Amino acid sequence: MLVPAVVLAVSMLTALGLVGVLGKTASAAEHMELAAAQTRAMTPGAVLADPPSVSAGSDGNLAVTLEASKTRFELSGQQIWGQSYNGSFTAPTIRADPGQTLSITLHNRLNVATNLHFHGLHVSPSGASDNPSLCIPPGATFTYRLAIPADHPHGTYWYHSHAMSTECPKNDMAGMHNGHATTGMDPSGTTAPAPFTPGDVENQISAGLSGALVIGDNRAGLPEPLQNVDTHTLVLKDIQTDTSGAIVQNTKSTSIDSNAATTRLVNGQLKPVLSMRPGETQLWRLVNAGADIFYKLQLDGYQFTVIAEDGTAYPRSAVSGELLLPPGKRFDVLVTAGPAGTTSLRTLAYSNGPQGDSYPDTALMDLRITGNSQPARPAPADFAISGALPDLSAAPLAQRRSIELSEDPTAPNFFVNGRQFSMGNPTFDTPAKLGTIEEWTITNTSGEDHPFHMHSNAFQVASVNGTPALSPHRQDTVIVPHAANGTPGQVIIRQQFSDYPGLWMFHCHIAAHEDHGMMGFIQVNP
Repeated sequence: MLVPAVVLAVSMLTALGLVGVLGKTASAAEHMELAAAQTRAMTPGAVLADPPSVSAGSDGNLAVTLEASKTRFELSGQQIWGQSYNGSFTAPTIRADPGQTLSITLHNRLNVATNLHFHGLHVSPSGASDNPSLCIPPGATFTYRLAIPADHPHGTYWYHSHAMSTECPKNDMAGMHNGHATTGMDPSGTTAPAPFTPGDVENQISAGLSGALVIGDNRAGLPEPLQNVDTHTLVLKDIQTDTSGAIVQNTKSTSIDSNAATTRLVNGQLKPVLSMRPGETQLWRLVNAGADIFYKLQLDGYQFTVIAEDGTAYPRSAVSGELLLPPGKRFDVLVTAGPAGTTSLRTLAYSNGPQGDSYPDTALMDLRITGNSQPARPAPADFAISGALPDLSAAPLAQRRSIELSEDPTAPNFFVNGRQFSMGNPTFDTPAKLGTIEEWTITNTSGEDHPFHMHSNAFQVASVNGTPALSPHRQDTVIVPHAANGTPGQVIIRQQFSDYPGLWMFHCHIAAHEDHGMMGFIQVNP
């Protein structure tokens, strides 16, 4: 749970006539009315619109320009102030193929520092690539260059601000050639540790700075009848607004509260409508691109056929009636329409622990099945998928490591192995070595779940709370369960360090927890 936004909630409820005494804490009923107020001016039921997309040019490579700026959006008929890439609350979907080079030029028109993280991509974490320590100050421009490996997994990824603070360091330890970006730790990882400074990731993602990124086309790995099905990208975000119509930010007088009422949107739309024909199968790319909250997805009366998680293919398909998406999680799923009628994609009521948040059951999107039936091409109950990465279960291990996630229940302080993140100060004394495989045991002593995310690499989950994983697929984000009855939650992962020396970062992907210290990194040597 985050620091309660008491001041904000009280001001909004007062404006609605729900609070008579300044300082009264909002009750559950008042939060429900607050949620209604947030959506009162919004109009549901429009046809689902996929985010705009950009893809490779005639030379086979991709040059994209993104402008991060304060923006007034129209979201389902309501005017809301936030921040955007290129003017849209749901940023453009970037599409590229393995083997291509992406040049992404970011213009920072904000009044604070920002940067980009290309979540899930297996690319270099150094230099002008997916380097989270880069800092683009207000008014500056920087060009990222991402060399996508020729064997990169096809699938769904995303990009977002990873601002480590609101201001850039005054020195330029990275020595970037164009002088527009600075960093607080050099590529060798030898920079002296700096004091912990809270980041600005929660503010910037909450305000709108995130979008989907698709590499290749993983339909090619499916059985032949399914290789040409229609696809939709469903980017899940939520908004909390204040009485001025602006998305809530953490300031001296207000704070984002992930446990408060919020309006959940699909591609920036309130409860849009997606139409399918009876018997039609589609591929849905599900992306939780929000800052803090979880989604427990259900398509009423249906099951999902899961083919990929976090951009990496399952070795075999899996069928599930529910999918749990913490912040940063993605699933690629097949859905086959039944007879004519209407059903709902919803996020079910869910709690991520006694110290965390509780979310209500909320309808997200209507699925309208209408029109002429087509020959059914349902996904088989079980089929092999090409493109899955090798199973690491029996691989020899170079090292075992332990990570403990903990927090101060009385203040917004979060820790990895007992300390808050510090630039230039690796979590482990012993570096990892390229070409080796390690096993990490991650424990959670707190009373809320923490989604653990690894940059630069997808890992394989071996077990959760002692229960072996059902599938040997890779993923880049896993929920580490909260402690129960005095016993910490535990996840064991295996990961292969390949291709890229440098600093590999990891953190809780609840943005507020990351901002307040639950982050670390490991030095990877050749």
